[in-house]
Amino acid sequence: MDQRFFRAIQLLLIQACLLLATRVCAQCPANIGFESGDFTNWECKSGSIGMNDGKISLQSTAPTDGRHTIIKSGDPTLLDTYGGFPMSCPNGSGYSIQLGNPGTGRMAEQVSYTFTIPANQNNYSLIYNYAVVFQNPGHADWEQPKFTANVFDVTKGDYIGCSSFSYAAASGLPGFKQSPFKDSVFYKTWTPVTIKLSGYAGRTIRIEFTTNDCTRGGHFGYAYVDVNENCSSPVSGNVQCISDSTQVLTAPFGFAGYRWFTSDFSKLLGTSGTLSFSPPPAPNTTFAVEVTPYPDQGCVDTVYTTIEKSPEIIQLKTPTAPIAGCVNNGVDLTAPLITAGSTPGLNFEYFTDPAHTQYVAIPKKVTSSGTYYIRATNNAGCTSTRPVVLNMFNSPGVTMTNPIPTIRPTLVNLYTAIGGDTSGIKFSFWKDAQTTIPVADPKNINRSGIYYIKGVNEGGCSLVAAVEVLVNDPPLVPPNAFSPNGDGVHDYWEIPLLTDMYPDCLVSIYNRLGQLLFRSVGYNKPWDGKYKGIDQPVATYYYVIKPSAELAAVGGSVTILR
Repeated sequence: MDQRFFRAIQLLLIQACLLLATRVCAQCPANIGFESGDFTNWECKSGSIGMNDGKISLQSTAPTDGRHTIIKSGDPTLLDTYGGFPMSCPNGSGYSIQLGNPGTGRMAEQVSYTFTIPANQNNYSLIYNYAVVFQNPGHADWEQPKFTANVFDVTKGDYIGCSSFSYAAASGLPGFKQSPFKDSVFYKTWTPVTIKLSGYAGRTIRIEFTTNDCTRGGHFGYAYVDVNENCSSPVSGNVQCISDSTQVLTAPFGFAGYRWFTSDFSKLLGTSGTLSFSPPPAPNTTFAVEVTPYPDQGCVDTVYTTIEKSPEIIQLKTPTAPIAGCVNNGVDLTAPLITAGSTPGLNFEYFTDPAHTQYVAIPKKVTSSGTYYIRATNNAGCTSTRPVVLNMFNSPGVTMTNPIPTIRPTLVNLYTAIGGDTSGIKFSFWKDAQTTIPVADPKNINRSGIYYIKGVNEGGCSLVAAVEVLVNDPPLVPPNAFSPNGDGVHDYWEIPLLTDMYPDCLVSIYNRLGQLLFRSVGYNKPWDGKYKGIDQPVATYYYVIKPSAELAAVGGSVTILR
């Protein structure tokens, strides 16, 4: 009885898979996206391109580092030498590959993967991503460096023309940019393309990616490739989850034009790469999208998709308020804080456009202001997209006066050192460059030294600048004479600056014979011209004043007059 029960459950699951054909049931071939971190199930070939005829000769080889190279997604992100874009595909996968290299010598490389489409999968597609780097020597087209993507129908023994294309190096290629590092190099950053294989159920298919240098041996061509590990209808977003209040269908990537229709073509619904609904359409509703390729890159075709219902719940949460960031540091869109509170186990992709055609180049360090789009996908194929707005700021554009001199008893106000545009900037004052020891009273600095001013703007960008404060001591100029005769005028040898500024000073007075007549620590009671209560005669006397332990002694003479 138990065996019959489990057999019944098994049959129900199989039937459910056949009926729904969801992403969970339609798994991709093993390691087609290089997620094992190697070339398992891929065939690698190396060879050369003919000098006189442009024909490529290839032989199967083991993966050759430098020609068939696995690239692991990591932090910091590795950037291409000529294009400055990430070498690993920013589609959320763990591994990509580099095919070929910046070397020359008429080299050619290929990777291929052969698989059979399940017999029940009439709606089937693969999404791959590529980036290309070429030198453009200006040779004839057949002599130029190239990147070629082909799809071969092994069952019929023929290439599928509408899913194959080739790029030859040229300065006017659509989507290509000139390298900022070398004028002769042109590149195209990561771009998604859909291989539409609807109607090929049960057939054996081989995908091939090939790169080659120029035929004359002096100019290179190489590419980066990754394959998304989700294989179902070429229209994504057709799975509808319980919590969805909107639904966005995304047509196959890499086409020049799109036209969406109802299943009977009675109504045109849209002409962009995506079709949005709010509220979502009813399950089992079918839509058609006509895709028009770029010139010489395929055929006009029509793709169908049917809305499927899933019991899964997907919640994507992102900050509703703009995120402020600093250009120098960038904002990490992949940080858990950005999607905190979302459904666990989601796979995230990051785009610069709502149609999901342009990946964010380096999602771990976004440095430009704008609206970005995070698309989350769960295991059932449910998707949800939310925008994230970034406001990026440069470091505070302030200047510092340096050094700041003053003469005691005047104090220094550190705020007076700050110049430039200070709007929206908060300042703090520190005794160390690490900004760990605060200055207690930055408006009343009475000691020389290096102080640190930190400015932080509303984007969190900070600037720490050192400011030197020079608190100079005023010169000591004691009176050179006084008249202690009791008339109330100059009866004492008074030095007001000494009393006010140097409470710990040491004052010593000697007669011509070197006899010490007066000594005082501090000078609150000035010399009255007496020694042991006896008036000293009219004469010249000599003093030594040590203002403080840090300052040198000052010497001179003073004359008593009667």
